[in-house]
Amino acid sequence: MNEPIQFSVQSLLSQRKGVIHGAMSPLLFAKEMAESVAFKYNRVARVWFKDERINQHWEDGGLTGHDTLIIGMQYANDLWLSLWVDAGVGGVPVAMALQSDGIVDVTGVYRETVYARNLTDGEIKEIFDSIFANPALISIKNDEITSIPAVPPADENNES
Repeated sequence: MNEPIQFSVQSLLSQRKGVIHGAMSPLLFAKEMAESVAFKYNRVARVWFKDERINQHWEDGGLTGHDTLIIGMQYANDLWLSLWVDAGVGGVPVAMALQSDGIVDVTGVYRETVYARNLTDGEIKEIFDSIFANPALISIKNDEITSIPAVPPADENNES
């Protein structure tokens, strides 16, 4: 019996003073993929796997450091997710899913790409289902800096 996949999701977008920002490389990748496939997005997150072989190639005796990214669109009443492997130069679309229809569409390109370990259809569905169950995982973080009020100086004439 296979062990359940162990992963975590890290939102990569944050907002400060109304401006959205995030890590340069994943955001450039998301922008490039969105332009090439003609989709809109407002969520970007990284998926970390305990099994470091997932979506990696063996190269020079070690594993590549490809990112596995969620690029998605949060709508008022729905959530669309796409899973990608950022290969440094270009990317591999893994799968897409719309929360309201519950269907995960794994791409033929991903099925044909050989990694040290590919995700199974069930594992991909598990990743999407975990985000659908908790969309806050990929929410835009608020980076507003809150100031801490200064402590007023002690009144020399009024000792406690």
